[in-house]
Amino acid sequence: MDLDQDTPGLVGRPGVRAELAALLDGPGAALLVGDAGIGKTTLARAFATRAGTLGHPVVRTGGDATGGPYSALRPLFERAEVAQLPPEQGRAVRSALDGAGHEVDLLALRGAMCVIAGQLAGERPLVLVVDDVDRVDAPSFDLLLTLASVLSWAQLSAVALFVCRTERVPGELAELVRPIVVPPLAGQEAEQLFDTLPGAPDGSARHEIIRRAAGNPLALREYAEWADGAGGSDETRVFARRVAALPELSLRALTLAAAGERSLAVIARADPAVTLAAWRPAEDTGLITVADDLVRFRHPLVEYAVLEAAGPGARRHAHRLLAATATDPLRGLWHRTAAADRPDPELAAELAGSARLLDGAGTVTAVGLLEQAHDHAVGGQRAMMLFEAGMRAAAAGRVRWAGSLLTRARAALGDGDITGVEADVVGLGSWLHTVRGELDTASALLAGTIRRTGAAVPPGLLVTAALPAFLLGDGELRTALRTAVPRITTTPGPPFLFARALAAPGEQVRAEVLAQRETTDLRDMSRAATVGAAALLLDEPEHAVRLLGPAVTALVEGAAANTYLAAPGAAGWALVDTGRWTEAERWLVPLQSSPVMSETPLLRTGVHVVLAVVAYLRGRPDRAGELLAAGPLDPYGVPVFALRLNWARGLAAAAGGDHGEAWRLLSAAAAVEHDWRALVLPDLAAAARRTGRDRPAPGAGTSRAGTSWLSTRRRGRADLTGALGEDDPGVAAARMAAVLDDPRARRWPFERAVLAVERADLLRRAQQPRAAQDVLVDALDAFDHVGAAGWAARVRAELRTPVVSRPDPFAGLSAQQEQIVRLAAQGLSNREIGARLYLSPRTVGSHLYRVFPQLGVANRTQLADLLSTADQR
Repeated sequence: MDLDQDTPGLVGRPGVRAELAALLDGPGAALLVGDAGIGKTTLARAFATRAGTLGHPVVRTGGDATGGPYSALRPLFERAEVAQLPPEQGRAVRSALDGAGHEVDLLALRGAMCVIAGQLAGERPLVLVVDDVDRVDAPSFDLLLTLASVLSWAQLSAVALFVCRTERVPGELAELVRPIVVPPLAGQEAEQLFDTLPGAPDGSARHEIIRRAAGNPLALREYAEWADGAGGSDETRVFARRVAALPELSLRALTLAAAGERSLAVIARADPAVTLAAWRPAEDTGLITVADDLVRFRHPLVEYAVLEAAGPGARRHAHRLLAATATDPLRGLWHRTAAADRPDPELAAELAGSARLLDGAGTVTAVGLLEQAHDHAVGGQRAMMLFEAGMRAAAAGRVRWAGSLLTRARAALGDGDITGVEADVVGLGSWLHTVRGELDTASALLAGTIRRTGAAVPPGLLVTAALPAFLLGDGELRTALRTAVPRITTTPGPPFLFARALAAPGEQVRAEVLAQRETTDLRDMSRAATVGAAALLLDEPEHAVRLLGPAVTALVEGAAANTYLAAPGAAGWALVDTGRWTEAERWLVPLQSSPVMSETPLLRTGVHVVLAVVAYLRGRPDRAGELLAAGPLDPYGVPVFALRLNWARGLAAAAGGDHGEAWRLLSAAAAVEHDWRALVLPDLAAAARRTGRDRPAPGAGTSRAGTSWLSTRRRGRADLTGALGEDDPGVAAARMAAVLDDPRARRWPFERAVLAVERADLLRRAQQPRAAQDVLVDALDAFDHVGAAGWAARVRAELRTPVVSRPDPFAGLSAQQEQIVRLAAQGLSNREIGARLYLSPRTVGSHLYRVFPQLGVANRTQLADLLSTADQR
């Protein structure tokens, strides 16, 4: 396929046209870049036209610095079926359209952006073309970044083409989207375009114009039209002569427009002398168009030419006039800021004060205000403004932006000024490194700071350090935490329980964690989620789910702040350990395509790892491999992920009877220096017994905990490891029974059932076949309940019970497809399923179309019957 060769003005650049045409073949995004006037807009217009011809729904928009919040996305939002969105998302979109977006949670808008893109997709993906993306209003740009992130995962039925000048490429967008560079026209192409221009001169003038234009189509057109005034090679020169020839009043009018206002009424209010007559000379020379009470520049270069001709003094005067008559306080503040020509501490304080009043969707605007405050602050306040901006950006999930701001803040602080704010700077920096997967960097930064600050270390920094310390296991950071946490003698509050549970666990910490109440109040949810993570560390999974559940639900529904982003991973492990695997998938599968983790590779990888572990334990290694391949990071590079994956893979190998492979994988898991390695040891001991290898000592993996306290689970696992070290099978089975028959062991049904199989083997060796059979029947019930198909098959084989084959109907489906099937069986429409999983209705329908024949069903009623039967089994 190729772009329409007959599009007016579309000449040359066959390579670019081919790349754009290929973009239409599937979901994805690209960034069209090139010099001003090089023809990007013409190419983008042709791309949109071609997309519409092929049947794609097309939305075109562009950047305009004068537009209000979300003005660039109005063409998209206005086409949405808002009533079909989840309630929180619907309210967010309506508020954005009404200009009241500051009161809406930003995540709801991000989720709505992706759902709307799915809504609008038909037989072909939605095509969104955004011209001048560098000039898009900040709130719209935030949502466009989210869209670009999700498209980079190929999880959305949409194609996005962003367009901007090479020297104005937004850094965050450039990291996400591949560039397509528009080169100048070749010599023959330039001549071909020149021949299409009416009234273009010929002879020597023709060759001189083509030479000066240097392959730039806009320059070629303007030089051809104004041949007598052509001069210089800078593209802005093509308009400079016309601007310079304008009457003084017309230049004043254009300066006000270039200063950021397009409304004729607003400009006339700022300068009553600017009447309609003042605009006519600029219209007559083709510099602007005036319609619907708005003035529009023919090209951004006209704006630059106007501002250059006016000079800095006139520009500041224009901003002062506009500030004096602005009806929107924030707009007036923006103009006053642009009018300032030197640092102004009072203005900086006003900017910061206005930023602190904004939350929710207004956070993006707040960050911009704080950046402006930095420009006008003096002394140490400059760095603090940038640091505060970085904190706000991080809270909004703009990790790349926050990192850039923090780098600038550190540079502004200097080596001699850092001590007063070091903990805050380190805390933010380490969090950014952690969620990006740069754990070693985060660890070194935190450990060094904790050692230097000694007893004065703030408790909040220790809470921040607990997450990377947990992910990394034993090492420099964990050692620093074990030293620092006991020194905190104050009562820092519930979130500090996470650091205490990691570094100094005990009955007192456990009692405080269990006493915490869950909450659905967004203001308190972060506290509850942090305590829920502490419950996971203390092996209290039911309480972990209780405390983490509301935060995960809010994240999945797009109605929570980004401070809860680590909650799904912790909740997922708690559900895995308690055998609630279907619940884990129900919570985590939507996050595979949700925008809430768009800039946090580590946390997205964590979601994929939990789902992959469930797949291994269910006996679905192909699904697990697909999940791990789709993650943004190598999961085996994170110690705790490597431990859990190798543990799950080892158990899967044992289910299939490959005890040598099980021993190899379980040995790799137990070699990770992490508290959770103690949980692996009984399974490793069982594999060692089966293969004749040395069995691990009962206390291995527990001595590094830094405390004599062990949870019931870990104490039981240590006892089981010791029991499997017995040479006498009868003694070993009896010792195992003391642990496995304890009602508390049933809190971990899969772990218990796996070792019950080993206990049954010992009983058979001890000449107790009836007892062995009873143990296996109990284990089979547990395996069937959690859905561990491989282990259930092994037990059935050992029982030698003839049974009708019960294949897993979902074995060939992806985790996402299984969730689609389950939701469809509940009666949800394709649109409702898409809204819940951040997929287009067309994508949902496509999955169901492929899945129905695999499952042997023809409609949703049969699907519900199949699902009910499978779950009962």
